[in-house]
Amino acid sequence: MASSMRIGIAAILALLIILPSATFAEGDEVEELSADCALFFDGNVANESVQFQTSLGPRLPGSAASSELRESIKSNLTGWDITEKTHHVNGMTLTNLFATWNQGAGSNVMFAAHYDTRHKGDRDSNVSMRDKPILGANDGASGVAVLIELARHIPAMNLSHEVTLFFTDGEDQGDDHSTYVLGAKAWAENLSQQDADKIESFILVDMIGDSDLNLRKTKQGNDTLWNRTENTIRHIDEVCDLNDSSYFNFEDYDFVYDDHVPAHEMGIPAIDIIDIRFGEGAEAWGGHWHTHNDTADKVSAESLQKIGYILESGLISGAWLDIRVPVEKWFEKDTDEDGVFDIIDDCPDTFGEGQDGCPIEENVESQDEQDSDDLVIGILLMACILLVCGNLAWIIFADNRGEG
Repeated sequence: MASSMRIGIAAILALLIILPSATFAEGDEVEELSADCALFFDGNVANESVQFQTSLGPRLPGSAASSELRESIKSNLTGWDITEKTHHVNGMTLTNLFATWNQGAGSNVMFAAHYDTRHKGDRDSNVSMRDKPILGANDGASGVAVLIELARHIPAMNLSHEVTLFFTDGEDQGDDHSTYVLGAKAWAENLSQQDADKIESFILVDMIGDSDLNLRKTKQGNDTLWNRTENTIRHIDEVCDLNDSSYFNFEDYDFVYDDHVPAHEMGIPAIDIIDIRFGEGAEAWGGHWHTHNDTADKVSAESLQKIGYILESGLISGAWLDIRVPVEKWFEKDTDEDGVFDIIDDCPDTFGEGQDGCPIEENVESQDEQDSDDLVIGILLMACILLVCGNLAWIIFADNRGEG
């Protein structure tokens, strides 16, 4: 009995020595994950915006509701550089709204959403309502809501590049390709190739509030940008454990003509994040799409948050940058121009003389500190291990001699 007690005590001693080091290592990992996965987009706040927008009624181009919404958007973007561009198309007055953060910093990442709503619910089951304008909670308000909420967090990100929010008008006033995406077309037609080449990426969000969110990659679209988007979705799920990525179909594509196409045709890397199956179990371009059932109660704060997290995480990680760099040349990128490629540079944003791309003095200091810490920890761990092993050996020896 006494020998069992001694062995138990020795085992407890061993655990007391081993567990703190394991906890320390685990604590380091948690700290690293929390810094990388600290996302602040609030789906509930975005959902409040959806409710406000629909309370204005249909937001047709040139209407009072459209103007009121633009004023509300601008009031939520304090500190942003805001411009409006008016275009006269097909008898309508369209107003595109732009808001830019870090104006002049270069490497512009553009997020877009249309703020107009469809002029008729032509797919409604009630024939008498098919010529009446719809509220567009999902098809219109959801994308705008995501951009407004994202804008609330961008100033705290300390980004070194431009971010532009593009609220397009006249996206949903047509009946075929020639009469859709009118605001985006007008923007592209007035954009010089030189200015187009300054846009790193163009990410459109449209119809992304459905509580039964079901996303796929879309064509036309930039493959590299889609790969970055998929990696971001997986990262949020598998590393950050913030969302279940089952809402995204990684295998299939949808073919969609939307506001991203004029950008794509200008050579700008562009994608459209869109759910074209609106409603539980809906088929493509079915369900509540273009009906009077497109109301705020069909929009989910959880779905808005999933999309917001994708955009926010991509900004933090830099996923939306360097899309234009040819794949075969990506490994040659040298951001700080110190002769060490970013892929092997431990300090990619700081010029350094060391072989690892970091400043030499900083290297020596940090390496000496690390070596010193490692030595002390190694000695302490070795002493503890020897102590425990010695204690166990003595207990076993004493038991064999009958001294237990």
